[in-house]
Amino acid sequence: MNSPERAQSEVIGAVLLLGLTITAVGITAGIGANALADAQASADIERIEGSMTQVDSKASLVAHGGSTSQRVRLDPGRSADVRADGDAGVMRIEVEAETETGGTETVTKNVTLGVVVYERGDDRVAYQGGGVWRSNGEGSWMISPPEFHYRGDTLTLPLVTVDGDGLLDDSAVVTGGHPVGLFPSENVSNPLLGGNVTITVESEYAEGWGRFFETRTRANVTQLSPTEVQVALRTRTVHPAVSASASAIGAPRLEFGGINTLYADSYDSADGPYPGKGSASDNAVIQAASDFHLTAGGGGNTESIEIRGDLVAESYKIPNGQSDKLTVTGERRVGSDLGGVTPVSGAITARMNEARDATGSGESGFDLDNGSTVVIDTSTTFTGDVTVSDGTLQIEDGATVLVEGDLTVQGSGAIRSTDGAAAGNPNELLVDGTISVDDAPITTDTRFELYNTDTINVTGQARLAADGGVARNLWVYSSADDIAIDGEGDHGVAFTGVLYAPESSVTLTDAMTFNGSFTSGSFGFNDADLDLHYDESLRNLQPFEGEAVPVVSHLHVSKHQVKVESE
Repeated sequence: MNSPERAQSEVIGAVLLLGLTITAVGITAGIGANALADAQASADIERIEGSMTQVDSKASLVAHGGSTSQRVRLDPGRSADVRADGDAGVMRIEVEAETETGGTETVTKNVTLGVVVYERGDDRVAYQGGGVWRSNGEGSWMISPPEFHYRGDTLTLPLVTVDGDGLLDDSAVVTGGHPVGLFPSENVSNPLLGGNVTITVESEYAEGWGRFFETRTRANVTQLSPTEVQVALRTRTVHPAVSASASAIGAPRLEFGGINTLYADSYDSADGPYPGKGSASDNAVIQAASDFHLTAGGGGNTESIEIRGDLVAESYKIPNGQSDKLTVTGERRVGSDLGGVTPVSGAITARMNEARDATGSGESGFDLDNGSTVVIDTSTTFTGDVTVSDGTLQIEDGATVLVEGDLTVQGSGAIRSTDGAAAGNPNELLVDGTISVDDAPITTDTRFELYNTDTINVTGQARLAADGGVARNLWVYSSADDIAIDGEGDHGVAFTGVLYAPESSVTLTDAMTFNGSFTSGSFGFNDADLDLHYDESLRNLQPFEGEAVPVVSHLHVSKHQVKVESE
């Protein structure tokens, strides 16, 4: 017979087991319900991000004149709202401009941005200012960018604003009005001559705006508060000193695998021209704003890289078995003092505009092919192409020559520059087109400055040589997208001077020798054999003679309003 205690314990056990089962089922059901809710919320957010991207696409089409109206499906789902708010967010644009009397005046434009926003708890997905943004109560970030273009010397901002008020149904209609120009204006004309351009955004998505500005402008971005961010674009800047043999200041990495051989050393032209490898110094510097990679087919193309001086990069990637090909007599430093790309487009454009104003309507281009010498001793504009294939184009007495077409120097043609610099008035050649130099010499007897806006091609055994091996006697400034230097023969292209092209992509092919310094946004190498001889007399010299020069020269800012309302 079972005892009463044993019967009671069996009942209690059954009750406990049943209770645990019910609890487990409840917890599992709760976890499952929460997971299901989270999955549903995530799916809703992803769906609405797609809907807001469609709003962006349709609004852009209407705002910029591609259509008078567009229909868009929002489909917010349950437990969420999509609404339009024409009063949300403000962009303030302040331009400090020089006046005709030599003073400065600050012109301010305030633009209400408006918003189309999806809301579900703390989650927000919003269309504002031509971009799509998201926030979750802890921060905000960008889903798709607004139409904000800052390249070279020009800021283009076709700002799309939203008009509307209240909840929107599953489908909405986007209609547009007439665009309104903000800059240039009566008080602020292009090109800008001085001061700053400051853009301030007051918005729930200010953090996202700030990160966007940082990636697109490389300007000073300040988070003033959780809902306010400011970006300051300098209209003038002073470029840093030329302190390295070669600098790649805008490339994601410096790929050296396309080099057969590289030899770098230094000399001081104050003591005379380059003395030869046996008597040179160990003060060369090769630097990259990011990574140094000895890779290209595993780095197998490289025979040797010898740097008599320092190598500076953010990091190094050298495959196994390749390290013995790299010799650095100085420091192999990690880190970079490079501040990034400071555009030269504005400075070059301003200089060309000054030349146009000074020289008037100008003359047509010409083709010098008869072996004669053409002397230019007064500032002149050529409206067409200039070709020097047999003969000498000589610039002297501090003249400025502007070529609005292309410049070609080839064969037995040559460009020489004399006088001017001794009186502090250097000769200048400005080419608002492409420059092609094939085998021909460009030589100088005094300081000579060359400005260029379009592609540069230097081929064969061309010689671009500053007088006496003194690199500071020849400065080449370029805002070209691409510069190609392709040497031939045992020595290939020879350059003595300073090549300063911080926005350009430079490709070096076959043999070449550089005495002086060159700076570019990036370097590419094709079976290159390079000799780099840094002129130490450049160490404290700055481009544009250390003067503050234009950075942002042109503003194109307009407001394009769209109205978003239920269908």
